[in-house]
Amino acid sequence: MKTILILHFGGDQIRGSEVCLIHSIHALHADGYRIVVLRKDPCLDEHIAGQVDVILDEGFPEIMFDGSHRAFPLRKYLASLRRLHGIVRQYKPSVMLCNGGLPCQLAVPVGRILHTPVLCHFHHPAPKRYFYIWLVKYVTRFMFPSNYTRENVAGKCGRDGVVIYNAIDVNARFIPVIEKDRHYRDELAIDSSKIVVGQIGHLSKHKRPDFLIRSFSNALKQSPNLHLVLVGYGPLYAELQSLVEAMGLQRAVTLTGYVPDVLPYYQHVFDINVLASSVEGLGISVIEASACSVPSIVTDCTGLREVVDNQVTGLTFEQDDQDKLTDCILLLARDPDLRRQYAAAARNKAVETFGLERYKEKILEQVSSLC
Repeated sequence: MKTILILHFGGDQIRGSEVCLIHSIHALHADGYRIVVLRKDPCLDEHIAGQVDVILDEGFPEIMFDGSHRAFPLRKYLASLRRLHGIVRQYKPSVMLCNGGLPCQLAVPVGRILHTPVLCHFHHPAPKRYFYIWLVKYVTRFMFPSNYTRENVAGKCGRDGVVIYNAIDVNARFIPVIEKDRHYRDELAIDSSKIVVGQIGHLSKHKRPDFLIRSFSNALKQSPNLHLVLVGYGPLYAELQSLVEAMGLQRAVTLTGYVPDVLPYYQHVFDINVLASSVEGLGISVIEASACSVPSIVTDCTGLREVVDNQVTGLTFEQDDQDKLTDCILLLARDPDLRRQYAAAARNKAVETFGLERYKEKILEQVSSLC
């Protein structure tokens, strides 16, 4: 039985990169691998229980020099290197899989010393210096979620790799419903007659929820039958609450905070999905919405260009064009036939391009080729 050691820094929530890792672990387990997971936060544990053999704690002390973000925890870093060296010698993995760039800072030196290949699933673009500080440039092989991320990495450190689009279960989980269950809107105190615009994601700067709120406010003035729902939590939560109050939007905007399951929002709450990010490796929330037959409006940038075909599966707008986003919201809100047309095309694309079985096959191909 071959062993794979997975290193994951992550955070305290299940987001796109964690979803990818969960799918990868399920594929590896089904293929007979012994799986050892070295992770910082236990949020993954319940999702991989029964799929992995060992789960180990690791703080991943990061050496970083990036403007005001400077850290040089040398003793902790060396102690982590020693621990990882011992783990690799104990479990003898055929491959170390780093879910993200930061874990490479530990995996690459140990991999070089013990001749263990390091496979990095690099989910998001990063500043050029990070490729050197994290030692990502020196991994054995890369996997990317989009052509955009692949080209970004190639331009910054001269390394190439394989593109494996993020995937979801389009057959049993993320599927359209024939009729919306009013219970979900009732819980949010949203009238069933409202056209609901929604964004799902971490409330962080690059997701630009504040940009969306301002565009939505302009749309609301022209079409009062709108409601905005922001699903998720993050560092901007309190600031966004204050913004909603300052703009007098308390009755038209709902901030849910963290929710354990986003599926009901796609199936029963949203009429229009939005992702107004300034940068995305791909944009898994858009794929999830598409699979549930919800049309999306996204920024015309980065990996988002690969998930929405403008005026086919949804609409796109230039990154800083707030008026254009407003226009897109109004166009879809006022034209239910157009929403249905884009929704059907979005569902077809999700099934054809972002299916889970294809993703799992490609992950297994990359891992097995290094064993």
